[in-house]
Amino acid sequence: MVNAARLTWIDLLRGLAVVGMIATHVVNAILDSAYDVTHWLKEFRYFAGIVAPTFLWIAGYVQGLAVIKAQQTGRAIFSWSRVQRLLIILLIAYLLHVPWGYWLAGDFGHESWRLFLQSDILHCLVISLLVLMLAGQWAGRGFIGVIFALFLANIIIGPFALNWKTGWVFIDAFLNKETGSLFPLFPWFAFCAAGCLASHSHQRDSRVTDALLGVALIIAGYVLKPESYTSATPIFFFERLGWVCLGVVTVQTISPYWSPRWLQLAGRESLLMYVAHLVFIYALPIGSQPLDKLLGHTQSITVCVAIFLVILATCLALAWLNEWKKRRVTDA
Repeated sequence: MVNAARLTWIDLLRGLAVVGMIATHVVNAILDSAYDVTHWLKEFRYFAGIVAPTFLWIAGYVQGLAVIKAQQTGRAIFSWSRVQRLLIILLIAYLLHVPWGYWLAGDFGHESWRLFLQSDILHCLVISLLVLMLAGQWAGRGFIGVIFALFLANIIIGPFALNWKTGWVFIDAFLNKETGSLFPLFPWFAFCAAGCLASHSHQRDSRVTDALLGVALIIAGYVLKPESYTSATPIFFFERLGWVCLGVVTVQTISPYWSPRWLQLAGRESLLMYVAHLVFIYALPIGSQPLDKLLGHTQSITVCVAIFLVILATCLALAWLNEWKKRRVTDA
């Protein structure tokens, strides 16, 4: 069985991922474009690109733990309560993409629907977890074999899916980036699948193996990286998976000695914090414009840090209030 100590590192890693997302979005939204040519910003954006794979890996890992527990206790894996929660997350994902500028002006044309139906990380997460749940329910003891097959198929098919089109925008949005989607299922589902597979191997201490695997994948990525490639290229996936593996090992190792409560809180309330920070940056009007439009690409590093800290503190306050409210409901 998975012990409570592991749950601590999961929340810590998820908290770090959420904080990384907030920092990334603040920098991308308001940092002065004059910094675009600097080496440090290029490095920052590279490592910021590890945050989303980590977030998806964690989701797959937790889903894998749920399948393990269900198989051990004989409970159903695919249940309406779990599906309902995922559908609520999917609804939130689409609400974050409502093209208010178009629809409030009465424009319900193709472009507005393209923007609305784009697949972001929450869309990808929901569909990926639904696939893992269905596989767990139907495959039984063959679950790991099925997930491994889906994992490989996703990576292999990825480059070919770049040109797939069905003519149905709500489907095409999940296939590739042609509709503007940042996180289509190819190859992002594979990060969830990798986390799910890891949840089974982590029934024993596998930190040495994971560290060696991470280093090998990163080296392979640097050595084999082609001159031009996309996120659907297998080497893109494996290189980032290598960094995720190293991050997992690091957090597993340090969590018994360093696990701040505020990061644990961020991990437990990751969905709330994710949604709240997007609203603060891209939707909440300050005067007549949201923050990204008001300050877009004009601010110094100092201002970015200050705004990041304000948004982070506000999100943590909301997370604390949400947990406080849940405790009151439970105690009532």
